[in-house]
Amino acid sequence: MTLRVLTAAVLLPVLIASCAPVASLLAARDEQGPSPRQAGPLTVGETWTVTGPIDGRSVTATISIPDLVPVASGTASVNERDRLDAFATGREGFSVAHYDPERRSVTFSWVATRNTTYTCEVTSLLSLPYQGRLTMQRGGQTVANGTCQANFSQ
Repeated sequence: MTLRVLTAAVLLPVLIASCAPVASLLAARDEQGPSPRQAGPLTVGETWTVTGPIDGRSVTATISIPDLVPVASGTASVNERDRLDAFATGREGFSVAHYDPERRSVTFSWVATRNTTYTCEVTSLLSLPYQGRLTMQRGGQTVANGTCQANFSQ
């Protein structure tokens, strides 16, 4: 019996000390709340700035990530129904960010004036600013291609 008590007395401080890092992490999480949802490089609450030269001029869009929801090919900042409706009706100012985990790519799309839409597709997520391919469409038809940069701005 005394050997068990002695072993417990020796091991108890070691066991309690091993719990300290976990307790510290849990305390920090309780103080700060849970971390925001993420999908690849996208995090809820972030804002991205996408720029690029196309068709002889430069375009810029600011794309917010208010939420991340599951869609058919990954995760997006808005649901698929809202995206389809906004692009079909040409809702100026509407934007969406989409992360495809299988292709490990991010796509930023937005609706500009006169039913013009832009898509910046980034297939290499190595370092910021991300470099990608910019596509301009009118009426569902591609009218110009260029390059784009996407950078976390907030």
